[in-house]
Amino acid sequence: MTFSDTAFHRLLGGWLTPAITVVLTFAVSRYVHAEESPTIDSVVLRDDSLTESSGLAWSNRSPHHVWTHNDSGGRAELFAFDTRTGKRTGHCDMPSVRAVDWEAMAAMIDHDGMPKLIVADCGDNRRTREHITLHVIDEPPVQQDVRLTENQIRSLRVRFPGGPMDCEAVAVDTRSEKLWLIGKGFLPHAVVVSVPLASVLSGQETVVAKSAGTLAIPMVTGMDIDRDSGDWWLCSYFNLFHIRPNAAGGNNLNSWRVTVLPTVKLKQIEAVAVAPDDRVWVSSEGVPCRMAVAADAAPSTQPQH
Repeated sequence: MTFSDTAFHRLLGGWLTPAITVVLTFAVSRYVHAEESPTIDSVVLRDDSLTESSGLAWSNRSPHHVWTHNDSGGRAELFAFDTRTGKRTGHCDMPSVRAVDWEAMAAMIDHDGMPKLIVADCGDNRRTREHITLHVIDEPPVQQDVRLTENQIRSLRVRFPGGPMDCEAVAVDTRSEKLWLIGKGFLPHAVVVSVPLASVLSGQETVVAKSAGTLAIPMVTGMDIDRDSGDWWLCSYFNLFHIRPNAAGGNNLNSWRVTVLPTVKLKQIEAVAVAPDDRVWVSSEGVPCRMAVAADAAPSTQPQH
């Protein structure tokens, strides 16, 4: 869901953007801020059918390809792009699926070595949905156009423990065997919940997510987890956040180190994904959509405090 599409923005007009900026500044002031700007590298995703790269996931079939999808109101379809050229190389059509508000996606390799994609139909700006839906598929070839049948898609309904919430951030953590989801709101109170990966992959019909606490970060629009380090990467419209889970503190989010990083200037950052070469990419809305490197996930390059 784009910032300009919200009811709040339509009601309050131009006052809202600076107000949220003030909230963001206050909210992240308690965190560590990195001083160095990211190395700029970008690519234009060249396909007029992609109007907003709302979710982003790196392919496990090719180190140079990403999967992405549009925001709400579009078809149930995925696009594969070559990040070296920006050219669309593959397409996945899911005609049996209704795309209510696709906001995020994730990639993983299951215990059998099969690459999987998880698409999260989780947007709920009005907070009225009784459940969200996760769609799981075998990752298609990145250089082919495919059309999936209904029996090639596993769908799981997820209910949030505190009732409906807007969500645009989903990521797989193979270490904890969980799928993490983070709520989006104007206030710096992002609700964090999880679902067992076993439930996601099993095709179980409905599951209630487990609450894990909150993070003092507003407007979370995307998330990825570095499979090598286990570090979390979150993005908002205005910032990039690097989070190092504290193994000693377990799932106590208050014990986790959060670093606010300078981010690249894109129209509106909607998604984040960690590449196999440890570069952290973000993507934006607009035609043409653009991806850009916002940080380096390699531990030696992150600020130490």
